[in-house]
This record gives sequence, structure tokens and C-alpha cells, in this order.
Amino acid sequence: MYDYHEVATLDSLIENVEIKKINNHNYDSLYQRRLEDFLKNNIKKKYGNILVVATIFLIEKYNKKGSNEISEENQWYYRNKEFANLFEKMLRLITKSKIYSLISIEYYNGYPILIVGEPDGLSFEGKMNNKAKIFEVKSFNLTRFIQFVKELRDYILIKKVLNMIKENSSQLILYQYLLERTQKFGLIGKIDKINLYGEIYLYSNSKEYLSWARKIIEQNLNIIKKYAIKYNVYNLSLKDGGTININNENIYYFKIGFRVKYDQKTVENYLKNLNELIKSFKLVDNRSL
Repeated sequence: MYDYHEVATLDSLIENVEIKKINNHNYDSLYQRRLEDFLKNNIKKKYGNILVVATIFLIEKYNKKGSNEISEENQWYYRNKEFANLFEKMLRLITKSKIYSLISIEYYNGYPILIVGEPDGLSFEGKMNNKAKIFEVKSFNLTRFIQFVKELRDYILIKKVLNMIKENSSQLILYQYLLERTQKFGLIGKIDKINLYGEIYLYSNSKEYLSWARKIIEQNLNIIKKYAIKYNVYNLSLKDGGTININNENIYYFKIGFRVKYDQKTVENYLKNLNELIKSFKLVDNRSL
């Protein structure tokens, strides 16, 4: 996931890249250096201090208009950044992947906009590093969910899982688009094949809560798979998890894994949303600045 959840500027992005290239093992430091140089000496010289929009911001804004948004109150209990970061790091260790900032220049009424996205993991393989795997993780705190949701719990859990699958799929598709665009800038070598992998971690400090959630998802797995097809998802399956210890507390988890098929129409829908988003901002041709 990318740090910006609002519209930023190229200067702030460059500053962000400078920070991440130093002693941050989650990132490919050599790539970050190439990216910094490219942003300063190519993008900024050509376009000026242009607007920067994160892919996750596009997706969140777009999905608020959709019929699948969870409208229940107190949605904050779904989020826990500490655990999200932990599961993302676990995935990178397992897949031997790193974080890459991927970019594309898009246009609104002739004005350039920089789109940036950071998959949770990206790895290259093959004889010439010509095959890429993109990974994206979502995590869900079952303890808070069960403590705060008192009614329609089964229904809301399945709905939340589908929402995470949809968002994960959208991000992966946009990341493939950005990877292909980044390659055209010469920042990444030739790529012949890209595979997209999504994972959802459901976790709790209670084995009872975890067992309940797994049972509900298993009972509704065919329904989940049926709806997931609409989001270009296939090979969806439940996977065993394990136990991790954080802050001297045992946390139990299991996973839902799936593959995602690239869909150009999905990309086009989100780029249309970019146009609607930028309408609310005052654009200035600052290429001479």
C-alpha cells in the first residue's frame, strides 16, 4: 500500500523516495535510487511539480459510490496498522519480494498527473528476471469485529471478505498496469509475464473466534467464489495459518488466497474516476517553475 491517501505533489513524492532508499530493507534501494533520479531529472524537468495520486486513493473514492460498500457504523474496528504491517512483512519473507514504487503519467484536460502505487510485494524471476509476481495483502481483526458487531454477524463477515477481495483485486490490476508503464520508462527491465496474487489474513487472539470465522467462510465458500469471479478472481481457497507472538500475546490466523486476472476495463474505470477526482483541485501549468 502507498503512503499517500490524498492528493500530493511530485516534490513530496521525491522526498518520500529519498527517505525510503536509506536503511529500509522492505524496499529495493537500487531501484529507489533510479526512481529518485528519474523523478528529478525527467518528470520534474518536463512537467514541474505536478500532482501525485495514489492508486489506493482512487480505489477508495471509487468504491464509496459502489453498492458493495459496507455502510455499518463503527467501521474503524476493521483496521489495525500494526498487524497489517506484520502480515505484509511475513508475505515478503515467504515470497522473497520487496516493495517497488510504480508510476504512470496520466492526463486530465491536457494536464499531467502522476499515478503511484506500491504493491505489498514484487519479485522477479526467470533467466533474465523477465517474469514478475505482484502480491497484495489484506488483514482483518476478528476480535474487534466480534466485540463490536452484535447483529447479522455472519452476513457482515462474508460481505467484508468480499469487499477485501474486490479491493485487493482492483489494486493488483492497477499495479500490473503501473508495472507495465514503469517498464516503458526504462526503470525496470523487459517483463514477459506478470502474475497477480492476493492474500487475506483473518486473525484473533481467540482460537474460538478464529474457529467461528473459518466455519462461516467454509460454509459460504461457494458463494464467495461465485461473487469473486466478478472481480476477476480465480483459484480462491482457504489456507491454513498459524500462530505469531506480538507484544507477548499469541495471535492466531488463517488465510484466503487467490489469483487475479488482469482486466483493462477495470483500469479504465479507475482512470475515469481520476478525472472526477481532479475536478475539485485547481490545476496550474507549472512546467516552467
